[in-house]
Amino acid sequence: MSNPLNALINDIIARIEAGVPPWRQAWKASADPKAPLRATGEPFSGSNAWLLAFAGALRGYRSPYWFTFRQALSINAPVAKGEKGSPAILYKTRVVGDPADGADVGPADDTGDPRILRYLKTYSVFNAEQLTDCPQQYLNVVEPDPAARAAARNAVLDAIPARVEFGRGTPCYVPALDLIRLPLPEAFDTPDDFLATKAHEQLHWSGAAHRLDRTFGKRFGDEAYAFEELVAEIGAAALGLRIGLAPQMLDSHAAHLGHWAKILRHRPSALLEASGHAQRAVDYLLAFSAQAAVADLAA
Repeated sequence: MSNPLNALINDIIARIEAGVPPWRQAWKASADPKAPLRATGEPFSGSNAWLLAFAGALRGYRSPYWFTFRQALSINAPVAKGEKGSPAILYKTRVVGDPADGADVGPADDTGDPRILRYLKTYSVFNAEQLTDCPQQYLNVVEPDPAARAAARNAVLDAIPARVEFGRGTPCYVPALDLIRLPLPEAFDTPDDFLATKAHEQLHWSGAAHRLDRTFGKRFGDEAYAFEELVAEIGAAALGLRIGLAPQMLDSHAAHLGHWAKILRHRPSALLEASGHAQRAVDYLLAFSAQAAVADLAA
């Protein structure tokens, strides 16, 4: 892992150990952090979604748009003098040779298949508000109507076909029964607390063997359960950024902070692995509301 990436992950681990993971700090720093967008308008995914949401909220940026140095130049809006970029993560692969024979491409094993090296690197991006003469289309962000946004977030979560059993105390997903158990909505302090808890359990539901099959076995020994909770935590935060719903910190989640820090100290790349699983879960869950929208149009 590169030195900048090591520094970034060490900072994240330190924040987890302090009790407030950075994917939650975006919501602490801003009442309504925006889902970060690339210059093309495409949402960032994986770790970059919550890393940049955190950076933007912490610095008070209202624009959700982020540019590389070259992208800023391409729209004639160079980065303003003295501005510092925020780190984003790039996932890459490379075919490597067999060190035994010095070939450019060599077999990895007896199969004769080339060896694929997967690696990560960091690069810098800049918010639209850090650019000189940035076009207004990247700065004038229309705030959604609160009522419309509430209806939209309900529609997204209601479209997910998970079986839910209400009135059973502690929120949980029960793999053996393939159902979610939740207290009644009125047992929560606010409607958003209920929805955020429901979203967290729906993230767990997505990992069933006949769905995304997030079966970690003995990879982390006793930490396997904590790793799945980390996936659901990051996924719920990423989903919340997409639908404007702050993640809910349950008492049980606080107990996992020490486990998460231990896992990441032992294997820092686990954070990026968890983010990858979380992004696949978010995409899987959002697909249900997209399918419902298409069905409504066809009706």
